[in-house]
Amino acid sequence: MTDSIFTPPHNLEAEQSVLGSLLIDDDSSERVQKVLSILKPESFYSRAHQVIFEEMRQMYRENKPVDGLTLYDALESKGLASQVGGFAYLSELTKVMPSAANSVAYAISVREAAMERYGIQRMTEATELFYARNGMTAAQKYEAIQAIFTHMAEHGRTGIRRGARPFMEVMEDWVTELEGRFDPRQRARGLSTGIASLDEMLQPKGLVRGSLLVIGARPKMGKTTLYSQLAINCAISEDLPAVLFSLEMPDKQILERMVGQLSGCNTDIFYRGADNQSEFSHANARAMQMAESGNLFIDDTPGASLSHIFSESRRIKREKGKVGMVLVDYLTLMTAEKADRNDLAYGMITKGLKSLAKELDCVVVLLTQLNRDLEKRTNKRPLPSDSRDTGQIEQDCDYWLGIYREGAYDENANQSDTELLLRLNRHGNSGVVYCEQRNGSIYDTDQVAAENKRRELEEKPRNRKGGF
Repeated sequence: MTDSIFTPPHNLEAEQSVLGSLLIDDDSSERVQKVLSILKPESFYSRAHQVIFEEMRQMYRENKPVDGLTLYDALESKGLASQVGGFAYLSELTKVMPSAANSVAYAISVREAAMERYGIQRMTEATELFYARNGMTAAQKYEAIQAIFTHMAEHGRTGIRRGARPFMEVMEDWVTELEGRFDPRQRARGLSTGIASLDEMLQPKGLVRGSLLVIGARPKMGKTTLYSQLAINCAISEDLPAVLFSLEMPDKQILERMVGQLSGCNTDIFYRGADNQSEFSHANARAMQMAESGNLFIDDTPGASLSHIFSESRRIKREKGKVGMVLVDYLTLMTAEKADRNDLAYGMITKGLKSLAKELDCVVVLLTQLNRDLEKRTNKRPLPSDSRDTGQIEQDCDYWLGIYREGAYDENANQSDTELLLRLNRHGNSGVVYCEQRNGSIYDTDQVAAENKRRELEEKPRNRKGGF
């Protein structure tokens, strides 16, 4: 056994070369900007190098010239010069640096060692968790360690660490994202839904990442239709992975429904045959489009628990590098933890799904059934308070969307007319979006004409039938 086994990974020569390159390279050099984007002060193993890099970075932010003398003066003014070896060490940095042209390669080497040290730190935390006698069950410890693995994978791709971060570091990430929002080549804004009028209502933010979207409705209103349509839009239009947890329908039925939605074909053709071969060919082409995107994942595990959804979603995030949406159909079919009341048990699930959205930086879509009591009202349009078995939903969700079809209660009404009622939107506007459901798909419609039609119908006596 030698002492080197216990020495954390580091490369002092590469650290010196990076700092030396920054001292002699031109301030406006593309290499300098690249190095500053790759590294953070904590990327350096040497404490002296951390102090030097932090001061240099601050000088670059303030557009001050950076060389040995100006850097020394800046450190001296803060009483830090002696901690880093004084002017002599700063001068030495420019001599040991082989070539400023290779500064980016040196920075990557420094970052690689820093990532390995971070991995060792997090794995140590995982080991300590197993030894700890803190009241957690073994299953809970496994789940916590899975979260650690997810954070490590994210750190490997982005360099972002979890935990308390300095305001300046958070602001740097925010500025980078802000620039991306105005770049048409990037997708730094929130996600779209694929329904133009709903997307317009959600503008300019869209469905904000890290949010929980709850879709509530009575049976046969179109919850699963909207659920699968959101997934298709995420996978095809947004080019982001969508993970569907279907606790009600088998995976093959979900797939069949999605093929029908994307192709515009009535799924009856998969049972009675198509009137012409081109219809089958078109449906098959759309099925292959979804398959080849590599962005759609379906899990039909019966009674899936929250921990199962966490585990599978994290796995997809590690494998694909990102997740756009996690969709769950539906809340009361999930296996809940034991609690005194159902509302408390399901409240734990909604809190957990909100946490998952934040952890994976995605949108979590949760379907929920509504209480039958709403059908006793004159106006049967759903409200967040109608959610079955939980009063926690209103507190946890960022968006609450109800679905209403007049045709479910009035046999004389147009059976395709549908209202999407955005009752709650913590990030922007709320309101009603009118659309049509045909052949298992949702289509946008003229909003002004649909609103006028609704007003005309409400003025006429209606022949209602019993609800579901």
